Amino acid sequence: MLTTTSLALSILLTFTQQEATRPESPAPAAPVSDEAAPTPVPEEARAVETAPEKRELSRITLKDGQELRGVVVHRDAGVVVVELATGGRLELPATQVERVEAEPHAQVRANGEVWFQDPNRTRYLYAPSGMMLRQGEGYFSQKELFFSSMNYGLTDHITVQVGAVVPAWLADGGFNLIGGVKVGGSVTDRLHLALGAQALFLPGLVNGSGAGMGFLFGTATYGTPAAHVSLALGKPLTFASGEEILNRHYIVAVSGNVRMTQTLALVTENWVMPTILEGLSDNQLPMINSLALRLFGEHWSVDLGGVRIPEVPIPIPWLDFTYNFG
Repeated sequence: MLTTTSLALSILLTFTQQEATRPESPAPAAPVSDEAAPTPVPEEARAVETAPEKRELSRITLKDGQELRGVVVHRDAGVVVVELATGGRLELPATQVERVEAEPHAQVRANGEVWFQDPNRTRYLYAPSGMMLRQGEGYFSQKELFFSSMNYGLTDHITVQVGAVVPAWLADGGFNLIGGVKVGGSVTDRLHLALGAQALFLPGLVNGSGAGMGFLFGTATYGTPAAHVSLALGKPLTFASGEEILNRHYIVAVSGNVRMTQTLALVTENWVMPTILEGLSDNQLPMINSLALRLFGEHWSVDLGGVRIPEVPIPIPWLDFTYNFG
C-alpha cells in the first residue's frame, strides 16, 4: 500500500504540473462552417459573436428538459443562437428555451468535452484542501456507513462543519458531536491557503464527566480543481475531565487529487504522526496511507479505496458517499 501510494503521489505531481499550464477558461468555440450551421444565422449574430464578453460558456435548458452547453452568440425575443461546445451551431426559437445560465466554472477540453468543476475540490478523503466552498455551496458526507457530516459555505472564505457518529447515540453515554470551521482563500490561481479547527465532544464518555478532542490545522494547496496537492500541519488536543493529554503531539498530512476523466479521480491522503506512533517496530513507518478512486457527477461522489495503518496486515476498506448542493 505504501509503494502504491508513493506511485500515486508521483502521478499526482506530474498531472498537477500539466494542469498548471492548461487554461482554465473555456476554449474558443469551433469555427463556423456550412456543415456546422444547418440554420442560417442573422448578420447581427455574427457581429455579436466577436465580442469578448459573449464568449462565456452557458447552460441552456429547454422546456422539454434537454440541456445544452455552449456560447450564446445572439439572443432576442424571437431566437437564441448557440455555438455548441462540441462544435456546430443551433438557432433555437426563444419559446423553446426555459432558461440560460452562465457556467463560469465549467471548462471545455481539447476533445470538446465539457467538464464541470469538481465539487469535491475542497476535500480529500477526510483532510481538507486549501480550496474553499463558495457561499451557499455545501455537501453531506456519509463515511464508512457510520460517520455523517455536513459542510456549508457561509461565505466564499468561511466554511462550517457539523457531524456525528449517529449510531453511537443509541448506546449509553454514546452521544457525540463534531463541529468545525475553516477559513481561507486563494493567494493566486494556483496557490490556496486555509486555517481551521475541529472539535469532537463526548459528554458522557468518561465517568459521566465528558471528554473531547480538538484539532487545529493549516493547509497549503497548489494546483487547480482538476489536479492539486496539499501539505497540512495539524495539532491535536485531547481533553478528559479538563486535562490535556496530547499537548505535545502534531500531525503532518500530504494529500493529492487528480481528475483522470470527466467523472473519475484518483485521491490519496497520507498522515505522518512521528510522536503519536512511537514504539512501532523498525520495519514500519509512522504513517497512515490511503488511496481511493472517486466516481462523481455534478452533485454526488463515491469514494472506494483502502487505508493502511501500521502493524495492521491488510488495508482497511474505505467507503464514502457525498451529495453536493448549491
